[in-house]
Amino acid sequence: MKFRIIFLPQTKNDRAEIKSFLSKFYKGTYKRFSILLKKKISRLKIFPFSGPVYESNPRYRKLIVGDYLIFYKVYESIKIVEIHYIIHSSRDIASLLD
Repeated sequence: MKFRIIFLPQTKNDRAEIKSFLSKFYKGTYKRFSILLKKKISRLKIFPFSGPVYESNPRYRKLIVGDYLIFYKVYESIKIVEIHYIIHSSRDIASLLD
């Protein structure tokens, strides 16, 4: 059975910031990133445990997409993957994760 993907409200802001930043570069940069992001997240429907547990905060798992990290939680009993953050790897991650 496939897992359902849920994006928490914060991810809308994260994606808007990423779009604003990447759109400053070559035409199509954000579109390419967005396609890759969707593919990686879509795989979580079938392989929710594919991302390793985040060492600094084991309540989260992470996926790497280019220079960005996706932090998510898996709720196996109800077949849900919650996407909590999509952030650049250079940011102070510890201060962002609750």
